[in-house]
Amino acid sequence: MNIYNQPAGKIPVYIQLKNTILSDIKSGKYPEGTALPAVNVIAENAGVSIRTAYLAVQELIKDGVCFKRPKKGTFVGASANLIKHPVCAVWTQYNSDTPLEHPLSSVFYCGLLQGSAENNITPVLICDNPESVINRYKNSAEFDCKGVIVLDSDKFDETIKLANKFPEQKFFFINYVMKKLNDLPPNMFAIVNDNYHGAYKMAEYIIAHDCNDVVMLSVKLQVEDRTYHNRLKGALTAFNDYFVNINKEDIIHIERGGQVQNAFLAITKLLRSGRRPQAIFCVNDLIAEGACQALAAENVRNVMVTGYDCLFPNISKQWKFPTMQVAYSQMVMKAIQLLKSNEKITEKIIRLQPEIKEN
Repeated sequence: MNIYNQPAGKIPVYIQLKNTILSDIKSGKYPEGTALPAVNVIAENAGVSIRTAYLAVQELIKDGVCFKRPKKGTFVGASANLIKHPVCAVWTQYNSDTPLEHPLSSVFYCGLLQGSAENNITPVLICDNPESVINRYKNSAEFDCKGVIVLDSDKFDETIKLANKFPEQKFFFINYVMKKLNDLPPNMFAIVNDNYHGAYKMAEYIIAHDCNDVVMLSVKLQVEDRTYHNRLKGALTAFNDYFVNINKEDIIHIERGGQVQNAFLAITKLLRSGRRPQAIFCVNDLIAEGACQALAAENVRNVMVTGYDCLFPNISKQWKFPTMQVAYSQMVMKAIQLLKSNEKITEKIIRLQPEIKEN
C-alpha cells in the first residue's frame, strides 16, 4: 500500500492513508461487505505507525464508508460505492437574506442559482471559518468539493493564504480588481469585468455625441481595489486617443459613503463655479444619479451623464442616462462552469466584456 507522504503542515499522514484506502475501495479491491485488513497489517503495509493506521480507519468509519463489527473487524459499507455529489463552496459575508437588501449580492446569487442548476452542482455558503468547512467537504465520502468561489473584496489576502494551504483546490475571486491580482497562486483565478475597455467604449460613446468638454467623477476606494482606477484609466486613454483634453481639475474624487449625496454636492459646486461641461463620465450609476440630481436642481440642461455597472436599472431608466451593463451574474456562472468541467484553465485573470445600455 503506497501513500504519498506530503511535507509537514500540508495533509496529515493519516488522512493520506485514509484516502489511499478509500481509493482501493472505490477501485473494487475491497468490495462492499468485505473486511479491511487488520490495523497492524495496514500499518505494516503502509510503513506507518499503528496509531496512524488506526486514525485512518476511524476516519473511514466516521465518514460512513466503513463500519465496525465487534470482535470481527472493520467492514466496507454500502455508502462506499455511492457517487460523490459535487459541491462548490461560496465564501461571502452575505447570508441567504442579503440579496433582498444588497443589489450586488442579488446579481451574484442569481448567477449562483442559475450556474448551479445548469451544472448540477450544489453551492455551500461559508460565512466564517472557511478552512474548517473546506476540510470537512474535502474529506467527505459523500461530497466532492470542486473549489471555492469568493465574493468579497476584503477576503482577497485571506483567499491567497487559503489557496496556498489547499493547493489541490481551485479558488475563484469574483469581480474586484485588486492591486496584486497578477501575483496569484497557481490554483487561484480571478473573473472580473473588463473595466478598462468598458470605460474606453463609454468614452467613445461620449465623443460620438460631439462632447469634447468632459468632467470625470469617481469614488475613493481602498488602495488595493483598482476597479474604479481602471475605469478612469480606460476613459482617459480614449479621450487622449481622440484628442479630448482632460485636465487634473476635471477629475473629481468623492468619498465612498453616501455616494449619491456626495456626487450631488460635487457637481453642484462645479456648476456654481460657472463650469458647464458637455458630459460627465461617472464610474458607477449611484454617482451618475447624484450628478443628474445636481443638474436638475441647478436647471442645467443638455449635459450628458454616463453611468457604469447597471446595478440599479431603475436609476438609469429614471434619469435616462446610458450605462455599462456589467456581467456580474455571468462571473459566478463562469466560475461554476470551470469548477465542474475540470478543464485546464489557461488564463489567470478572465475578463468579461460589459455592454453599453441606453435608456
